[in-house]
Amino acid sequence: MKENNDHPKALEIYLNLRKEIQHYQEITGIAHWDMMTMAPKAGKALHSEALGTLSTEAFKRSISKEMEEVLEALMEKGTFETLDRKYQRSVEKDYKGLQRFRKIPEKEYREYVVLTSKAQNVWEEARENNDFQLFQPYLEKIIDFNRRAAELFGYEEHPYNALLDHYEEGMTVKELDDIFSVLKKEIIKLLQTIQESSVKPLKKYDNLELSVEKQKILSRRVLEMIGYDFSAGRLDESVHPFTIGLNPKDVRLTTRYRKDFFKMALYGTIHEGGHGMYEQNIPMELFGTSAGSAASTGIHESQSRFWENVIGRSEEFWIGIIDEFKEIFGEEAKEVTLEEMVPYVNIVEPSLIRVEADELTYSLHIILRYELEKDLLTKKISVAELPEKWNAKMQEMMGLLPENDRVGVLQDVHWSGGMIGYFPTYALGNIYSAQLAETMEKDLPDYRDLVKNRDFEPIKQWMVEKVHSRGSLLTAKELLKEITGSALTSEPYIRYLTEKYRRIYKFSGNKAE
Repeated sequence: MKENNDHPKALEIYLNLRKEIQHYQEITGIAHWDMMTMAPKAGKALHSEALGTLSTEAFKRSISKEMEEVLEALMEKGTFETLDRKYQRSVEKDYKGLQRFRKIPEKEYREYVVLTSKAQNVWEEARENNDFQLFQPYLEKIIDFNRRAAELFGYEEHPYNALLDHYEEGMTVKELDDIFSVLKKEIIKLLQTIQESSVKPLKKYDNLELSVEKQKILSRRVLEMIGYDFSAGRLDESVHPFTIGLNPKDVRLTTRYRKDFFKMALYGTIHEGGHGMYEQNIPMELFGTSAGSAASTGIHESQSRFWENVIGRSEEFWIGIIDEFKEIFGEEAKEVTLEEMVPYVNIVEPSLIRVEADELTYSLHIILRYELEKDLLTKKISVAELPEKWNAKMQEMMGLLPENDRVGVLQDVHWSGGMIGYFPTYALGNIYSAQLAETMEKDLPDYRDLVKNRDFEPIKQWMVEKVHSRGSLLTAKELLKEITGSALTSEPYIRYLTEKYRRIYKFSGNKAE
């Protein structure tokens, strides 16, 4: 390939390889979706083996000799400059991935895919039975693999950087420590102010039981309202809500329902809808290239958190949907009022469960996990100590002590899937969402009126133009700078939280009234 230097031919070969990889990933994605939503429990272990085979085939192609040769040919001086920007970015990302993942022996990679597939099934059983020891040996192997992977990939300063880069390109522990230390301090301070306030939003809707079938109707209507395209997607149920984008024309969401806790389904659905709209609106011309994905996991999370919180928990949103909410639930919601609902969906009350956390304390849940992951990687703590360390941090940050591991260390699916380095992107998503929202409000000064009137199209199109349409042509840092003119900072998010809760809990400065 190098000797020929025929870049049109090299590009053709590269795109064909990319197409093969994409096809394997789509089929693997469908199989994973099926396993998490519809597959019978008894068959899941065998499905894990099949998933391992399919994932390995895609992996083998991404690090093959043929892929290496064609990437090197396309990166040659005089050739790379002639490529369209989307191909340049795709080549850069794939070459970086090849250099990184080739360091993992193929046999180890396949064993790891099978391990994590099985671990997710074991995690479900362990969580259901409150049995951390059942899950512990799987998690130990997962952490061991990630320690080894960090060493193989190479890193500067901290092994966590090697894993974090996979989800948030260019982000480092040093940057996160700086950002999270400020955020943690300010959230805890704001939490204390709120707890001292004499204003206590009514919690009577905690006892509101709403039909699951009617909650499904509400979930679908809200998704349609904000702009999720059901002709290119679907909504199903799973133990842990997720979004899977097979391609821009097939983006699937899941949520979960509880009759006595409608907020879980409503806000879980809106959250996944934000992810789904991002996936549906990445341009087809980028599809099949490595530029046809989100700028980063944190930017992806900014979309879900924006729609869930900045929009979905706003007074304007409830002004727009309260009548329909009452119409759908009828007699079950006859006592619901706008004046009580808005404070209710914004109640600040520390919770043991991340996915049920209020908007203010949510980031504390993430910082807790981030701190534990760093300590696990550096062997500062062992997997066996994890429940104890988890409980201690939960008590330190939020004043809560989990009564069992089901509501403590076993509550999240992520570690069973090997997603070490992923959790920080949730808090980053909050921070990104506030920076984007401040900029959007300058471009759409009437956006609050749009929300009141359920006219979400201009807001969605702003996100499509500024964020979705760019795919990963830019890194998250580059994209944020281009859109907002600023580097990543927690200040807009802290302002947003302070202003919101000052209105609800009626305090001025840092003092409760």
